Amino acid sequence: MRDTESAGIDIGAAMAEGWAIYKREPLLLSSATLLLLVINTIATNIPFLNMVLYGPMLTGLYILVMRVARGERVSFGGFFDGFRLFFVPTVLASVVTSLLITLGILLLVLPGIYLALAYGFTYLYIVDRQLDFWPAMEASRKTITAHFWQYLLLALLFLVICLLGAIPFGLGLLVAMPLCMAAQYCVYRDLTAGDAVLSD
Repeated sequence: MRDTESAGIDIGAAMAEGWAIYKREPLLLSSATLLLLVINTIATNIPFLNMVLYGPMLTGLYILVMRVARGERVSFGGFFDGFRLFFVPTVLASVVTSLLITLGILLLVLPGIYLALAYGFTYLYIVDRQLDFWPAMEASRKTITAHFWQYLLLALLFLVICLLGAIPFGLGLLVAMPLCMAAQYCVYRDLTAGDAVLSD
């Protein structure tokens, strides 16, 4: 296993590669993002539905990003692979991470913020390593904790990009969100390349 503490996060390179990935399939990635945002907006008005749908939808968008990055054939139907292939672990991951983050915020705020960041690779681990929800959450937490301050800067950059994207009636999110997810995948890929799953 590669020593994850010895590698760093190159934020500039990740954003540049994320943009390059987006430009390969801009219509596909923006269309899938639009569908996610529309469904998510509707689901937020129905108790618990958003918690069930969000994980598989976000996973579906990650699947498209990963396939584009790897030069694989992609189609809009791939968005629904989050439901078809990973429904149970992604729903459980969404529910459990939400509960733990909420509990952390209610207790002391900072633990909740930490967990919100630390679980950032959970869906990627579920797809890429075929992990169940809890091993994926733990692998994400350990990988990101080893680079926490760099990852915090990356997350703040993602936040600024998405906030700016939301200003013109939210239309900019159709680019900002897949761009940030592509950059997130690049960081995940670089930090975990050649690693065994962090299960200790």
